Amino acid sequence: MFVLLFVICLQRYICAQSCREDDLVIKSTECDISGNRWLFKIPKIDGKCDLNEKSIPKKVNNCYKTCPTGMHLDLLSQDCEICPPGTYSKGDTFEVTKWDTMPEVLSFDVTYGNSYNSKCNLTGWSPQGKYLLGKTTANCAVTLSMKVYNLKPGTITFTYQIEEYGAMAFFTMRNERCSQLPGGSYLLRLTGPYAYETLTFSVPVGHNILQWYLFVENVYVQQLYGLKDPEIHIKEIRLTGTPPVTTCIPCAAGSFGAHAKSGHCELCPRDTYSDERAVSCTPCPDHEFSGTGSSACSPRPVCVKDDYTSYWTPCDKNQMTQRRWKWIEPKICDEIRGVKLPEPDNPTQCHKCPVGTFPLKDDVCELCSADKTEESSNSESCVKCPSDQVPIYGFRFDNWCRMPSVLKTNCRNFFGVKCDVWERDMTSLRGGVGMHMDEVATLEFPIPNGFITASPDANVGSTLTFLQSPIPNTFVRIEFETACRSRCQFSMKQAFLAGNEQIISTWIGTTARKNFTFRVREASGTKFIWTFDKSGVPSSYNSAVQDHVKIYQIEATNVKNSNPIGCQKCLNGIEDGRCKRCPPGLYYALKFDEIKKLNVINCTKCPDNSVVVADASNLHTVDEACRRCESGTIATNDSICMTDTRPTTPSGFQYDLSDVIDKVHTVSSPKMFTPSGTAYSHEFRINMAYGKTVQCVENSSILDQYTVQALICRHTNLELENHKLGKAYSKPTRLADRLVRMVPSNTTPEFWQEINANLTKAGWDEDKTGNDLHYIFTSDDHSSNCPLGRTSVITLRCVFTQEIGKFMSQIQDIPDYIYGKIELPPACPDGTCDGCNYHFLWLTMYACRMCRENDYERILGECVYGYRKVHLRAPWECRIEPGRNLTVIETCPILSKAQIAAIFLTTFVLVILGLIIFVCYRRNKTLEYKYMKLVQSTSGKNQVTSCALDDNEVDISGGNIYYTDENYNKMGGVHIKSSPSYTNSSGVVLEPNEFLQGEHFAQAGFKGLPKVNLPPIIFKTKGDTDRDILTENDEA
Repeated sequence: MFVLLFVICLQRYICAQSCREDDLVIKSTECDISGNRWLFKIPKIDGKCDLNEKSIPKKVNNCYKTCPTGMHLDLLSQDCEICPPGTYSKGDTFEVTKWDTMPEVLSFDVTYGNSYNSKCNLTGWSPQGKYLLGKTTANCAVTLSMKVYNLKPGTITFTYQIEEYGAMAFFTMRNERCSQLPGGSYLLRLTGPYAYETLTFSVPVGHNILQWYLFVENVYVQQLYGLKDPEIHIKEIRLTGTPPVTTCIPCAAGSFGAHAKSGHCELCPRDTYSDERAVSCTPCPDHEFSGTGSSACSPRPVCVKDDYTSYWTPCDKNQMTQRRWKWIEPKICDEIRGVKLPEPDNPTQCHKCPVGTFPLKDDVCELCSADKTEESSNSESCVKCPSDQVPIYGFRFDNWCRMPSVLKTNCRNFFGVKCDVWERDMTSLRGGVGMHMDEVATLEFPIPNGFITASPDANVGSTLTFLQSPIPNTFVRIEFETACRSRCQFSMKQAFLAGNEQIISTWIGTTARKNFTFRVREASGTKFIWTFDKSGVPSSYNSAVQDHVKIYQIEATNVKNSNPIGCQKCLNGIEDGRCKRCPPGLYYALKFDEIKKLNVINCTKCPDNSVVVADASNLHTVDEACRRCESGTIATNDSICMTDTRPTTPSGFQYDLSDVIDKVHTVSSPKMFTPSGTAYSHEFRINMAYGKTVQCVENSSILDQYTVQALICRHTNLELENHKLGKAYSKPTRLADRLVRMVPSNTTPEFWQEINANLTKAGWDEDKTGNDLHYIFTSDDHSSNCPLGRTSVITLRCVFTQEIGKFMSQIQDIPDYIYGKIELPPACPDGTCDGCNYHFLWLTMYACRMCRENDYERILGECVYGYRKVHLRAPWECRIEPGRNLTVIETCPILSKAQIAAIFLTTFVLVILGLIIFVCYRRNKTLEYKYMKLVQSTSGKNQVTSCALDDNEVDISGGNIYYTDENYNKMGGVHIKSSPSYTNSSGVVLEPNEFLQGEHFAQAGFKGLPKVNLPPIIFKTKGDTDRDILTENDEA
């Protein structure tokens, strides 16, 4: 065994050869802080040769050496050498333009959110040939990292595309310790479909980590704009300031480098190919073809009818045109073995331009109003109205021999390369033939001055113009058809001058010839855009090449311009070139005259709180001529509906919102953080004054600032360091374009129940009083998840119906106390719980109803000289009218009601007492009179001197008549008792009283009266009714 091993080692020693220069490759270490690095050589093939003294490491100081474009650094000689033909060098620039494989300098990672999502395994970064695809989904974030080393300050340039609105992407720069560089975070704004954007940022010296982040902003935003997962396409990356390349880069297959010292390689043109390191491209054989930048040729298919299309030549001086055919570019078929182009048709007469236009060039029809030359004046298509008629303004394009100048055609692809796919076909405008899958054809129809309104003198530039409705029968109509073998899409959308857009309608697949009419609702300037694209995956190249759209007619009525397309008579004559109008707020209607017994044309007023939308050229019904303002708005000048600042509810409660409704209010969501640690939040801007808008901006990138205007909008507020504008905003979104209505909670029991359910779902207290005001707005932005657009509700609630202590604890400054606070739903801090409906709660004292007269508590002051102060105290649930005097002076009686009552009571008591005294007095006088008459009566002589007493009666006073048992005889009769000792025998002795015995009586001449002796008086019975006197010796 030992001998065998010895033989093997000896053979290896004898057979091993020393490495030659061609067998070695030079490697180097990383540069140290001093700018030095080590160079060493290793065999290209391991084990082929042995190292020798040539492989000894060598220390060099060339870390800061750079070479220009087209040269590379020779590590051994430390000189910059020229790259030979077939190769190229970027010098100190590193770039990636092809994405067949993932470059070694790039790495990616996928991170999870707050919960595990199995879909995250399907996300990440993958090369797609022409671009690098980054894809993510909810609760996932994908990161692309690139470690770089810069010898000198450089730049990073990359081209990207982000189509989905729910995506949020950042580009950040970090140092080698993974700390974010100051001002090294940038938000990548959306590009939309069919567009790329290129950004460039500065990169400092040293080791840096460049990163791209992509994640879903939130689930609601993703739902808001559709459920498609966000994607980012990176087309190319270019970094400058890097160490120079040590070897020249060979030209890739499909490209070539014809010259030495090249900084890049040229792509091979069509029908040519090349291998790696090529200095020129080789033409393909006649029976083969290739596309641009191909590395091989493919056999040509046989030409068929789908490979060519027709077109019409421009009109010549004799007004003749001819139909011809051409191959669809790029032409790849073999016409020798297949069909050939048909022969041109016979020349035919050119059609005249559409009404309202004249032929300006051989292939263009210009508006008659745009040119006042004799050529346009004599054109048959230009309308001239008689003196008793006025023009009808608008557009009507119904033949396509020439292209109307007002229409703009365009075609572009993902990479910004223009294409030409629109062809005039005499009776139609055709687009899409020969268009590729990554291209889109557009047709634009601008109407910058808007449409005619009932008040034609309105200022077009006014912010209130968009509130006015056009006159009746204002529309935009298109007649079209689509023919598609694969999946295609034809869309119509409206773009306003303020930057807002709305999709009107979309047709997918083949559509038979049809008319589509869009009723215009706003009179402001606008632009209509039609797009056609092929989004399907064809089974073969020719299966979708002939997919197209044909447009037969485009018409717009009542356009505010000076280009007539017809004439009409007026009802009441012409004034200043227009039909005489009724006074403001009136319209022409047919009324029956009771006196003349016939129908007459009369100016009629619209109903209350309505605006006139009819013109003065025709008779109209009230439904045609008038439009009622929405609840919560009020008619102004009979032409504009403005937000009512003092609305009155059906319950009779009035509110005063004039101090808050015409102000811009801002509310922000809670702060959130991106996976890279950048803080951001959503900021909402609100202006409830109908006709005045707020702006949300996009200024986070180095591109031009982009703004949207709406009644309510939202943008993302980014906390980026060293931003040039101080604050960085991104992704502006319109949430409300117009007010639908204003309604209180208690308008109906059903609505009250529904709104309380929404309030509690959002995390707020329900409305128990029914006095909350709800302003409901809508937006024209549509998505697959919100086909009816978005709705925003602002609920105004009186702050004093809530817990006042809780409200005061949230007050941060004086404006918050005065104007209140707008809150986002506690359960949905992004303002929406479903992505389509936004809700805001505004707690403010201005939402309290105005106090009515019977709401005040009256506190009465003291009455002084017929006047007193009355202090009024309002309850918490209502608001005092501005300028209302809470202290008033009223007249009052000198005596109070209690005093008057006491006087009346006292008077009454005194009167009663007086009456009693009077009655007693009168009764006493009567008795005295009777008594005196009895005394003076002579019939009483020789009568008994005492009155009879009943049994058991006792005489209790002198001078009275006493009865005893002795007075009764045995037969029950009564006898008169003898007179008492103080009487005489004749009966009762009557003596004068004190009055008659007084001195004053004696002075009057009365000396004294004699005593009167009366006999006893006895009544026959004890009854009061028997007044007969019983004489002596009579029996009772």
